[in-house]
Amino acid sequence: KILEYLRVYDENLPVGDRMLGKNVAVINRSEVVGRPLASMLANDGANVYSVDLNGTILVRRGRHEEVRETLQETVEKSGIVVLGVPGPDYRLPLQWIQPGSVVINVSSCPNVDECKVMNIPGVRYVPLVGKVTVAMLERNLLRLIRNFHLPDWGAIDLQ
Repeated sequence: KILEYLRVYDENLPVGDRMLGKNVAVINRSEVVGRPLASMLANDGANVYSVDLNGTILVRRGRHEEVRETLQETVEKSGIVVLGVPGPDYRLPLQWIQPGSVVINVSSCPNVDECKVMNIPGVRYVPLVGKVTVAMLERNLLRLIRNFHLPDWGAIDLQ
């Protein structure tokens, strides 16, 4: 939804191709956010570089290919950078971010210097989505409990 709001998706293309030709770097291939996000964006046509401590995987429409590109190389070629490193000590070097990029932090820790990233011309920065992610996971967990384990909860609105 954030990428839709920022008009990153090309609404002139058919659904499933609206990210066609865009390069995305997703930093941290976690089971909760990184991997599913990489797959979703790739299914919309993007070339997604999924990077973690074990290396870089290029994800394209269900295909996963290990590539030798470094984190720096993937960020420098990406117009969209998604950061999800949970540690408070990680900071992405700002000189790698290209002017006009979209930078989204899905970690609960800031992965870039938030003041300085806004000085890069045309950068659109979305900070600390991690708190929203946690809230949505908790809501979904409550829905699962309600739907499958406590049918009497059906009258409770969890929206």
